[in-house]
Amino acid sequence: MLRGCSLSADEPKPPQSVRVLLTIYARNLRDVNCDGDQDPYCVVNTTKVGMIRERHWEEIGRTEAITNSLNPDWATKICMYYNFEEQQRLQFEIFLKGPYKQRLGCASMFLHEIVGAKYNRLTKELTEEGKHHGTITVTAEALPDGRQESIYFICSASNLDRKDFLGKCDPFLKIQRVNQDQTKQLAYRTRYHEQNLNPRWRPFEILLDQLCYGDKDREFIIECFDWDQDGDHDFIGSCQTTVNRLVNKLDVDLPLINEKKAKKNKKYTNSGVLHFHKVFPWYDFTFLDFVTGGTELDFTVVVDFTKSNLPMEDQSSLHHIDSENINQYEIAIMAVGEICQYYNRSKVFHAYGFGAKIPPDTKTHYNFPLNVVTNEARCYGITGLLEAYLIAQSRVELSGPTDFAPTIRFAARRAAALPEDGSKYCVLLILTDGVIGDMEETKMEIIKASSLPLSIIIVGVGYDNFEEMKILDSDNQMLNHNGKYAKRDIVQFVQLRKYLPPHRLLTQEDTMDAKEKLAKEVLYEVPAQLTSYMKSKGIYPRSPTSPFIDEVYQSRRNSIVAESPRTPRRLLPTPPDEQYFNFSNMRIT
Repeated sequence: MLRGCSLSADEPKPPQSVRVLLTIYARNLRDVNCDGDQDPYCVVNTTKVGMIRERHWEEIGRTEAITNSLNPDWATKICMYYNFEEQQRLQFEIFLKGPYKQRLGCASMFLHEIVGAKYNRLTKELTEEGKHHGTITVTAEALPDGRQESIYFICSASNLDRKDFLGKCDPFLKIQRVNQDQTKQLAYRTRYHEQNLNPRWRPFEILLDQLCYGDKDREFIIECFDWDQDGDHDFIGSCQTTVNRLVNKLDVDLPLINEKKAKKNKKYTNSGVLHFHKVFPWYDFTFLDFVTGGTELDFTVVVDFTKSNLPMEDQSSLHHIDSENINQYEIAIMAVGEICQYYNRSKVFHAYGFGAKIPPDTKTHYNFPLNVVTNEARCYGITGLLEAYLIAQSRVELSGPTDFAPTIRFAARRAAALPEDGSKYCVLLILTDGVIGDMEETKMEIIKASSLPLSIIIVGVGYDNFEEMKILDSDNQMLNHNGKYAKRDIVQFVQLRKYLPPHRLLTQEDTMDAKEKLAKEVLYEVPAQLTSYMKSKGIYPRSPTSPFIDEVYQSRRNSIVAESPRTPRRLLPTPPDEQYFNFSNMRIT
């Protein structure tokens, strides 16, 4: 985990600056909480050199809290810029996690002190109220310019030794780099698995320099421990390997060896086996790398037609159409669609509705094409999308309930059917006016879909209370249900009313402003979600000189029509008979 400045090669940096990573550990902290937990974390501050009374400390990062430890090794790295010509003073404060935020000690040092020390490693005493309380050690290592290479791991273990009283254990891994002076430095620590002798850890990645100094033939150490609440974790076993051996699948299953057990028992074989399912190098590719290589967004819009929207002829209806103003559904469709259409060469969208009856059928339908006349879901451009929406308005009868699970299941099937080469990525836009009626089932469907090339954008329309909807957006904690966790965050939820003036008719300027702000908010996470999916599957962006774009575009053109894209109206379904539908009442924005 990283804190501080970004590792992106595209981020602007000060002239002559070098990015450095700070690795921190402390020893012999004072024990001030004898009866409870002592979970220390470190806060890093910086200031310009000057008189003490004029100093203003600014936090640049903080580590994670280590459970019950007086000798913590923090896995979080602090990233900052190093300037040779400046004296950059750093302050390291160690606090206990909890409501009182008790400080255990503080140390101050210059960044150039750390860089100039042997092995770029400096140790200083921690002080508090004039007394010394342990030491802190900081290592500063420069990051090379350009793309950063990391190693991506997917691994599990089997048949681990039983450590707990009930015959189980709570295993976690510590990946250690062997330093130049043969000491060890923590590169990464996984989360522990409760009561599991055959754990499968979540995928993780480690910067190559932090793992083995960039040398893929240099050995590093993987240690397995049984997590204990008191912080005294039991050692299970360890193994050593190299990046090249893992990537080339020479080391697929490695025994975890406990040397103490091996010396005591001649029949000892191992304390479990570590399995490497996937190990591959990864660079910090960006969304633009994939778009340049030909990746397209497959955009689907799903509109809520449940009764809570109120009858369409009602002036208060969220689906109400008049000749002067557009409704909130149209604002959301245009805001997102106008941007996403440029990431699909065919500019074809798929438009569906849910929660409505389609006369004469009395059954409530989910995932029906908005153009209920031709039963065709494909629409060309924003104009086609809005036309299909207006057709649905004139033909459907509002019903319910507001269930999301069928829609997400439907989108997941579409995403699962896409090619596995990274040529396409699905974006699902759900426009709804109320609270979900099947929240638990929706959570399960999102968790199942989190391993697919899919992003889900939910826009709350109207003035209902959407508090429960925020649970689906995993900004603070990964979505989970019945002990199962999502593989990655794929949901973004936004309320449209945040960007609308309260209770008055919208001017053209209000509409434009709302569209711009909404699009920025709902699409903000899509690039990171796309790259996280590609990373999880080990898919690299194609070269711009590859024929990948032409192949995708040609197959898409053949699947739609053989006509010129300059005649978008001809791509739309044939209009219905006027005795059933009066197009003169339609208004296209």
